[in-house]
Amino acid sequence: MAKVKQMKPENEQVTTTSEWETKSSAELKDIQKELHEKSETLVKEMSEREYEIDFKNAKLLNSLIKFLEKDAPWGHTTATGLIMLYHNMREQKEIAKGKDWNGVIKLRAANTTILWTMVTKMTGSGFYEAKNFVELMAQVGESLSNAVQKCHEDNQELRDVHTDLSKIENLITEVSQKELVEGPQNKED
Repeated sequence: MAKVKQMKPENEQVTTTSEWETKSSAELKDIQKELHEKSETLVKEMSEREYEIDFKNAKLLNSLIKFLEKDAPWGHTTATGLIMLYHNMREQKEIAKGKDWNGVIKLRAANTTILWTMVTKMTGSGFYEAKNFVELMAQVGESLSNAVQKCHEDNQELRDVHTDLSKIENLITEVSQKELVEGPQNKED
């Protein structure tokens, strides 16, 4: 299973979008600034985060690296991703040579989803290639699937922040226009 650190601080105090409608443009801009900072923090954390995938043995890892080297399909939109994944996998291959290696490799978020895409697009011909693929999926499939799912969950938090940023920017525009016409409103009761 993918192991990652918790992204949300437990003491975080964020207002809800329904509360935003009662705020002044200055207050909304403060919330916008907080959301931008949160977005930057999440992006930085996610770029550094690694997801664990249990390969169980070096033979499977080596056969997958060989597939990436020789047979992985790529196009003009996926070539860079394949290169990134290959280099990350080669780093992990060196770790796998250690006597204390437990069968687990660590991939960065983008490489986790690229690996999933590459594995699910694997094709071959003949009995032995089919057997090797089934063995790979039996040994690695669940662990890889769990890592990809966790990666998508982590990405959802960033998407949610960007959705909130869009809402707050629209609300800032509305409130600013209203304040221009009516003048600043005193929001205190």
